[in-house]
Amino acid sequence: MDAVNNILITADSTCDLPSDIVKSRDIEIVPLSILLGEDEHLDGVDVTPDDIYNFVSEQKILPKTAAVPPNRYYEVFERAVNEGKKVVHISLSSAISSTYQNACIAAEEFDDVYVVDSKSLCTAMGLLVLKACDFRDKGMDAKKIADKVTKLVPKTSATFVLRSLEYLHKGGRCSGVARFGSNVLGIKPSIEVNADGAMDVAKKYRGKMEAVYKQYVNDRLDENRIDTSRIVIANSGDIEPQTLAFIKGLVEGGDRFGEIIFADAGCTISSHCGPGTLAIFYIRR
Repeated sequence: MDAVNNILITADSTCDLPSDIVKSRDIEIVPLSILLGEDEHLDGVDVTPDDIYNFVSEQKILPKTAAVPPNRYYEVFERAVNEGKKVVHISLSSAISSTYQNACIAAEEFDDVYVVDSKSLCTAMGLLVLKACDFRDKGMDAKKIADKVTKLVPKTSATFVLRSLEYLHKGGRCSGVARFGSNVLGIKPSIEVNADGAMDVAKKYRGKMEAVYKQYVNDRLDENRIDTSRIVIANSGDIEPQTLAFIKGLVEGGDRFGEIIFADAGCTISSHCGPGTLAIFYIRR
């Protein structure tokens, strides 16, 4: 078995990578749980973001999410090890969920399973997963892959702009949102995952949402330290197609980026951010 086939890259479902990329890069996804009332579902397996939005509209309550338990990680890691593989697992931020802790508990039972705290979410986390795949495909061993991805964690830019504060405010995951409540004075906040992996308000926009989206994207693209090899445009649905087309044009302009990934937020992220959320993710040089 060669070095590439000897290493399995796994990730929490919150990496929100498109299914074709997951398949082509040989990534194994471990789904978090989505609780719609008393019914438990697996993120991306038997529930969709539309199911979540319909549930909120009909029931007037938000869904809940649950971390992957240690025993489920253990099953994934054990199967890989029994196949002669080493594992590098990329987890959702430890400041947001107990997934990282639970994966570490499971990994303690194996010599060649390495867990990386992305300190991030959504496809910003997915960018780290893809970097792990890049390093694997270059023939690096599992420990070196984990070490190199860990060094990229603080360079990952994870921001997004919200159309509504309802989901994030009620979910209590962002301390900055709590400071000014829900939709005060029409504020549309840009949320940033900070160096500790927690969420806070980075910037406050005002005006019509379509203009806010465009200003947010321009602000992100103005950063001069972007690693232009790969960038992500992600959204949680219910954004006008012409707005997304315009944003796509902004990012594609000048052939600046080697790879542009268009991603849909999965069920866990959608449960906390709601529809109309837009994100630009990249890694800094």
